[in-house]
Amino acid sequence: MLKEELFNGYYIYCDVIRMGKDCTMAVYGGDSPHVGCAVMSAARPSLTGEGIGVTTSVLSAMGHKDDVIARMFAEAAAERWNCTVVCTCGIHVEDLTPEQLDIVREKCAGLLQRMLEQTDE
Repeated sequence: MLKEELFNGYYIYCDVIRMGKDCTMAVYGGDSPHVGCAVMSAARPSLTGEGIGVTTSVLSAMGHKDDVIARMFAEAAAERWNCTVVCTCGIHVEDLTPEQLDIVREKCAGLLQRMLEQTDE
């Protein structure tokens, strides 16, 4: 498990489970961690004919925006590892300000980079 401090004592976490060449991950935190969405990204040959692309499917709970973060994690990992990745995500902070939302996005991007570096094969 990796963790990153957000603000005001809140954290975000990322758990990764390798399953053969594929993996599942959970990204969660804030004051009320939950499952707000599930994203599956599957690597495939790029449509340009060069490199790897991904195809992504998203399931979101009504009113949740967690798919933005889950998609970022799932697509990056699927492309990097050329596999299928399922990422669930649920980050909630009550009365989040626009500035704090920007911090959440920044911290998630940093957590994603750390996760990719630490779990590379």
